[in-house]
Amino acid sequence: MSGEHDRLPAAEVEAVFEAENVPRVVLEGFTQVYRFTAPLEPASKAFRRLALSHFLCEEIGVFKQGISCDEIVAAVVEAGLNGSIAFRVRRIRRSISPEEALALETGLNRKASKTMRLIVDLENPENNLEAVSSNGFIIVGRRICSSARRSIMTRSGGRKPFFHPSSLKVELARTMLNLARVREGSIVVDPFSGTGTVLVEAHELQTHPIGLDVDPLMAYSSRRNYRWFQTLVFQVLGDARHMPFRRADAVVTDPPYGRRASTHGFESLRLYECFIKEASRILRDKGWLVFLAPSRLPVEEILKRNGFWLKETFLIEVHSNLTRKLLVAFRG
Repeated sequence: MSGEHDRLPAAEVEAVFEAENVPRVVLEGFTQVYRFTAPLEPASKAFRRLALSHFLCEEIGVFKQGISCDEIVAAVVEAGLNGSIAFRVRRIRRSISPEEALALETGLNRKASKTMRLIVDLENPENNLEAVSSNGFIIVGRRICSSARRSIMTRSGGRKPFFHPSSLKVELARTMLNLARVREGSIVVDPFSGTGTVLVEAHELQTHPIGLDVDPLMAYSSRRNYRWFQTLVFQVLGDARHMPFRRADAVVTDPPYGRRASTHGFESLRLYECFIKEASRILRDKGWLVFLAPSRLPVEEILKRNGFWLKETFLIEVHSNLTRKLLVAFRG
């Protein structure tokens, strides 16, 4: 998993497994390593949605730091892989030095190449073997698939035709959608849609995205991004305090905050009160509301008054002078 946040990547993994109904048993993990048992095919499908993880592996073994290359290679032989292999060593948070990582990777590939039952192909292996160093252990596994992270980043701020300094980071938008447990065919509403970042990602997840924004510039200019990324979004010019919708499966949004965003003269706490009340009205039972708020804004009581159960809260540092909270709630 990525190291951008201590808790958020694991919460995203758990949310997509829940959304895709993947049965799993969570095992003891390590820093930036989430371990579990689950059926391979549905787990792979769910994993490909993720923004804050890198790759999914089928575990071969967990070894104490300092174990010999012979023992790791022997475990790979016992796994009975078909086709060529190549080891790649990843180090988590300076668990080992760059020099130690390089020496371990070289040693593993050299030892494997001298083993009659293994074929090493460093250029184009049929089996990429990841050796991840974390918390004094080496976790070795065969890579199954990558997450959506790389493709998601191709839609980041400077790569779209319409951009605003207050725009949500694309990887956070995807994470919020995953935390909302959206599925193919879900109706997703963003009542502060801005440049459309959430809605483009919602389309990528094969949902039905609906955007609302009170600012004509945002409502109309965001269509440039929808055309650019070839997404089908229903965009409306309107007020989040009076949403012109009847039903939604999820509301995922980033209300305006800070100096670069405008609340159009409306006081922040009152704005949140109105939009949360409207979200409660349109959401189905057990529908999810995922949104960002200034860390000092007391929105938790507003959620409770409007029939929401708060599942999780994450603090996210925007810069040294601004921390926001990401709230994940469902309508009870």
